[in-house]
Amino acid sequence: MKPASQAKPKSQQAASTGSSNDLPPRRGEVINYVYLFAAEQAGGRDEGVKERPVIVIAADGKGYIVLAVTTKGEINPSNTIKIPGDVGKAMGLPYPESSFVVVSEANSFDWMGFDVRARANGDYRFGMVTPGFFTKIVTEFLSRSGRSVNRR
Repeated sequence: MKPASQAKPKSQQAASTGSSNDLPPRRGEVINYVYLFAAEQAGGRDEGVKERPVIVIAADGKGYIVLAVTTKGEINPSNTIKIPGDVGKAMGLPYPESSFVVVSEANSFDWMGFDVRARANGDYRFGMVTPGFFTKIVTEFLSRSGRSVNRR
């Protein structure tokens, strides 16, 4: 396995195309991103293992904080919240019935960043989190004083 610094990205960084990709995401949007888990960083990685949906929980036009969405349990289940199937569908998730959001940690980065990646359709966006579920995950993240992995 190559070290993270030598790993080849699986897809291209999202590019400016005159489409919605030109607009930065807003709070509550789900975007495609190479998320670096805290345990991966502690193990010496400087780039995440794969692209995944992430939820933007804070955005000021330049700085962003995102929470990872997982289906494979990369994180202790006590640190995740199950995404209801109907909410996952509204979010545009590839596996809406079996997705969880990690509320124990986050990544922070400056827009646009090299870890934002275009999906097969050319856009980096999936969809939006429903307002009620968004409030729930942000409240849970803040109550845990979640750690943010700095990707700036």
